[in-house]
Amino acid sequence: MANKSLLKIGRLTQVTGTFTMFPGGTDDNNFIRFTATYQSGNNTVTVTSENASYRSSAFIRKGMILRKTGLGFTDNLTTITSDINTGTNQFTIADTPDANLSTGTTVVRLNKGRAFIDSGSFVRPTNYPNWNLTEVTGSLDSEYSAGDRKWAILTQMALTSSEETNVDSVFGVYEIAEVTNRGSNTLASMFITSSAKHPEPVAFTPFKTGTSVGITELTLTSSVTQLFHGGDIGVVEGLGFAGAQDQVLEFLDKSNSFPFSGSAQITGSLGVTGSAEIFKGQGNTDFFLIKSASFSSLKFNNKGVAVFGGFSTLPTAVEGGFAYSASNFYAGVQ
Repeated sequence: MANKSLLKIGRLTQVTGTFTMFPGGTDDNNFIRFTATYQSGNNTVTVTSENASYRSSAFIRKGMILRKTGLGFTDNLTTITSDINTGTNQFTIADTPDANLSTGTTVVRLNKGRAFIDSGSFVRPTNYPNWNLTEVTGSLDSEYSAGDRKWAILTQMALTSSEETNVDSVFGVYEIAEVTNRGSNTLASMFITSSAKHPEPVAFTPFKTGTSVGITELTLTSSVTQLFHGGDIGVVEGLGFAGAQDQVLEFLDKSNSFPFSGSAQITGSLGVTGSAEIFKGQGNTDFFLIKSASFSSLKFNNKGVAVFGGFSTLPTAVEGGFAYSASNFYAGVQ
């Protein structure tokens, strides 16, 4: 049996850090605040001063929601359409202002499907193999390479209309997109996002006032989370099965997911009820191959021709058997 490597698990909580969850898709105005200059008819915003009581404009990301009165925006809101350029302190927005303005506070909210964890302290399960936050990279971090495992946060969920009240038995899986700060190998802040494999429920957002979340590696191929007993890592019991909610919908419920595309290897037996068709894909490769260990006994090449493998030594004859060796065909008869 091949060796199995454990998916790393742990929790982020309040130890040396504050552990603050900022959920997206709400009307919370406490994430980013600053003063900026707006010009009528120009969708470029220039930040002129920061508000030290909140996160700085350096945390602005494309897709976030800007709130500013006096510019003619519907409900005073518009979508941010670029990351901030920290060299020029500028970013762009979807709507153009209908007035010049350079005073008053601008608020930036997190958009739905994105959240931010500020100062989460890492705790590893008791006696679990040693690891820490230096191993964690977000999928958008410069240190991340295609093919690396991704990381995820498992969290309790709340309604977007009431983010400070959790909903029982509803959990979310969010991929770690960016680790923005590492205070140490056990302290970090990060952006987390929903994904195609782990979509955020329409009416829900991460629970704002929770005190702990799970952190885990994802599998390479299907981005599946580890399943575990929540109490083992010090989080609410059900959180260890957060990934199962997505797995039921994404994988287990797709019993009618054929036609299958890609490569598959079957160990054991395969039974087919009804007819089966095998179609050759692109390229010049063989598309049906029967092997015994390293010996290819029968294949169909890219032209559809059946090709028998040549035995260097004839096997024991069996009735009804057929073999090819040294430019000769042999049939087994009684």
